[in-house]
Amino acid sequence: MVCGLFHVFGVLWNYVGSLFVALGYVAFIMMLCRVRKLSLLAKVGKMAFTNYILMTLIGTTIFYGHGFGLFGTMERSGQLLVVVCIWVVIMVFSHLWQTRYYFGPIEWLWRYLTYGNKPVNRR
Repeated sequence: MVCGLFHVFGVLWNYVGSLFVALGYVAFIMMLCRVRKLSLLAKVGKMAFTNYILMTLIGTTIFYGHGFGLFGTMERSGQLLVVVCIWVVIMVFSHLWQTRYYFGPIEWLWRYLTYGNKPVNRR
């Protein structure tokens, strides 16, 4: 009985602690944003819809059967390497795209379909 209570309260404190850790991560990222060290990440955010679709296409190509079919075959370290590589590709793509254009391709299409006229996209 006593051991069960310790287990319940231990799990409870784990949830409370994880909330503070998450808030710490958010505070750290917000601090970096204030110092403007995340300009590449800001460019990724300006093309969020395009990057979401691009990450989905890359991820499904790597892990599902229509691509390389690596689902369930990689260790955690390999998965982490794949995530870091995808993020590097996304950040470089976003930076290069936004040197020439204001909007990402899907954001441009979304605005075109929403407003009914072609928005100016070239810088």
